Amino acid sequence: MKINGAAKAAANLLAIAIATPAFAQTNAQPQDAVTPHAPVADEQDTAEIVVQGYRASLRTALQSKRDADRVQETLSAQDLGKLPEASIAESLARLPGLATNRDRGNGTQISIRGMGPNLVNTLLNGREVVSAEANRNIRYDDYPTELLNGAFVYKSPTASQVEGAIAGQVNLQTVRPLDFGKRTIAINLRASYNDLAPDIADAKPWGYIGSISYVDQFFDNTLGVALGYSGRRQANATARTNVFRYTNSFADLNGDGKGAAGNSGAQDNIPYGYEALVRGGDDIRHGALAAVQWNPGHGLFELNGDFFYSHVKFTETQRGLRTEGLPFGNSFSKPTVVDGNVTGITATNTGVDFGLDVRNVNESFFFTDDLYAGGLNGKWSKDGWTGILDAGYSTTHRSQQFLTLRTEFSASANGFTFQDRFGSTGTFLTTPGQAASFSFNHSLTDPNVNRISEFQIPTNGGGAPLINDHLWTLKGEIQREFDSGFVKRLTGGGRFTDRAKDYTQRTQFGFIDAANRVAIPSNLINGTITFPSGFGGVPQTLSIDIPAAITRYFGTLDPQQSFYDQSSSWKVRESTVAAYAQADLEGTLFGIAVTGNAGVRMVHTDTSSRSTQIDGQGAVAFATPVRFDNAFTDWLPNLNLNFKLTDKLQMRFGASKAIARAPLDDLNAGVGVFTSGGAPSATGGNPLLEPFRAKQLDLTFEWYFDRDSALTISGFYKDLDTFIATQTTTRNFTDTGGNIVQGTFTQPINGRGGTIKGVEVAFQKAFTFLPAPFDGFGTYLNYSYTDSDITVQERDNAIGATALPGLSKHVGNATLYYSKRGFEARIAYRYRSNYATELGDTDRLLYTRNEGVLDFQTSYKFQNGPLKNVELLFQANNLTDEPFETYYGDTRLQGRYERFGRRFLAGVSYSF
Repeated sequence: MKINGAAKAAANLLAIAIATPAFAQTNAQPQDAVTPHAPVADEQDTAEIVVQGYRASLRTALQSKRDADRVQETLSAQDLGKLPEASIAESLARLPGLATNRDRGNGTQISIRGMGPNLVNTLLNGREVVSAEANRNIRYDDYPTELLNGAFVYKSPTASQVEGAIAGQVNLQTVRPLDFGKRTIAINLRASYNDLAPDIADAKPWGYIGSISYVDQFFDNTLGVALGYSGRRQANATARTNVFRYTNSFADLNGDGKGAAGNSGAQDNIPYGYEALVRGGDDIRHGALAAVQWNPGHGLFELNGDFFYSHVKFTETQRGLRTEGLPFGNSFSKPTVVDGNVTGITATNTGVDFGLDVRNVNESFFFTDDLYAGGLNGKWSKDGWTGILDAGYSTTHRSQQFLTLRTEFSASANGFTFQDRFGSTGTFLTTPGQAASFSFNHSLTDPNVNRISEFQIPTNGGGAPLINDHLWTLKGEIQREFDSGFVKRLTGGGRFTDRAKDYTQRTQFGFIDAANRVAIPSNLINGTITFPSGFGGVPQTLSIDIPAAITRYFGTLDPQQSFYDQSSSWKVRESTVAAYAQADLEGTLFGIAVTGNAGVRMVHTDTSSRSTQIDGQGAVAFATPVRFDNAFTDWLPNLNLNFKLTDKLQMRFGASKAIARAPLDDLNAGVGVFTSGGAPSATGGNPLLEPFRAKQLDLTFEWYFDRDSALTISGFYKDLDTFIATQTTTRNFTDTGGNIVQGTFTQPINGRGGTIKGVEVAFQKAFTFLPAPFDGFGTYLNYSYTDSDITVQERDNAIGATALPGLSKHVGNATLYYSKRGFEARIAYRYRSNYATELGDTDRLLYTRNEGVLDFQTSYKFQNGPLKNVELLFQANNLTDEPFETYYGDTRLQGRYERFGRRFLAGVSYSF
């Protein structure tokens, strides 16, 4: 990876940290510890030393990991509402074995141990929460870091833990006001700047993050209250080129007598088309938190209530060009072919109604999410007995819409206007590591030639769905403590959930006959789109006022559920009943001190899925309501043992069975059956899916040098009985005449499972042994290697079997920090090797190229004088402007090339 000037500057800033504290604060006194607990001395020191900031958060997290009753990682806040990164997903991605994707430059989903979001379960304060996505996966963007106090990542389960995760479970935590221990008000204001946005239409480079949090205790610390608000606006600004999926051209385009693998004879593969787009818009989020904790004393009773709200408004405009119809109806020249796959070619349209079709595209996309989550937890304890009752409810609503407004080449002759594809020529060429280049023989900025032809709100672009998700949870638990014996606590409990999710697809289309198309008037044209630096091979395109054009040519915009949308609309009801028993252990085994737990969890799941089957095999299509019910029961035993080999060295062993339920959209009962080429083909969901199931082993060695330092080595092995993936299979259908005919059915199925295994290494060390001022340095490093024999058959044909989606064999993080007397600086690099993924702009599996992201952050917190507790902060993300790049199986076959720009944040925070 090349480190540019910005990265070098960040490294220089970190080096300056050596000298800065000496003159910035010569007479400063130590600040109170960041955590609400008493200051802790370093084990090698004779004097008590109070740590703060980033180092304090690492110390707290390390202690939590050391004391855990399972294999886990901990993310700890540096202060009230101050996690290490601006995004909770990016903070989590610093932990061993965790990785995040980059959606428009933001981390939104989490993978754990090489397994994608479908195998990860996320909780808020120990409770499941709903998702505005069609599946179960939450968007971590919905949860402001300013309202969170930390997170736990559970890698090996316990019997009392909520089921539903194989990769691992993330438990996001908000503050408990009595546990915090002191009155605190924290105010945070930051300005953000995206350096790509000035070159992107519809993007505003400046944004903000602001938050205020209040924690207090009343009535002799028996009643605690916490309130918080966070608001954010940041720019959406990206530029990309994209090559669509490959298909058989049924021709030897370069005449070498060789074709693509899997094709008969010398037949090359060619993309269906290609595009270039800039995206600009706003990402706005408002979040609120309220928590109440009541503990009247004597340790008998405690009541906790919490409420969380998040509102996200995401708006985006895409502008550029799109070329379709490349495989057929064209003549070809100047092909560049790699092992039978075209990576560059010039195509000329030789047809009239088909072949190369070049368009300006102006598209709008938005969604709004409203999430409410809350619960009440009561705990009663007396004479070694504890009873817990917890009730929770969460609900979310999403309104979403993707609209594309398109032009086509048009011409007029003898008073008639007609579509003018014939003779259109387009050239594309892809080069790995840089944006593709395109050229055409027609101008894409002439409003007389490029005339508005249609608009679509199509299902395959996302449509305009309405999504609602509701979840009730109720848990009861009884614990019994014992003063002696190997069993220190027995726990028994049960949990009930009721979840209902509905997805209503809506679409709308408008088309202008070729003869009625007119030149675009100037009052509908915003100007021309010029692509930013690095995209010099992309021609200029037209920017059209989308709402005004829709009103003028098509009338009212009002997407509705169409007849055919019924099979894409669904309602899924899921209820679970779980019972569990767990023994917490403490004693000796084989002469070695050991702690741990053993138990079993039984969970019964009932699902009901409702939708519509559309049968379009005949001249008239028929719609039939369908409902499918399913039920399954799982027994999930587990064992966690922690052997204290020495005062500083411990070994953990875990064995368990786990499940992860199918994505909710995969449970859609809807099916569409149509006749294509004489044989019926169907697409739909699968309401009878069984969950992912796995047997798991964990082995971890943890060596804690001192309270700031540790080396941990973890190995894990998972044997999955089944893996859910979308496949095309052969099925029998009944045609309109009552005959049995053979066709194909594309749907998610329980496919073959396999093994996933890996190793994780983590090292952190504060360099307190160095002489001042260098004793403020420290490092945090981790690396994970994951491998799997699970493969997924690519459903179209060009790639064949792909690796387990979401699995990166290599994931690593390296952080060098300086923390002393209020001054902090750190430079952090995270790396993720290539992995299979599926993007919304293609129906094909792709690979995401390996990427490394470099971030820098520095801050100074005044520790005395009139500015005491004021902190100044500067942060730079994606310093090297690392591109996001995908490819089709072979790194030479580029899919998407996209840049997000660098994001800078600067601001001030104050706590008192």
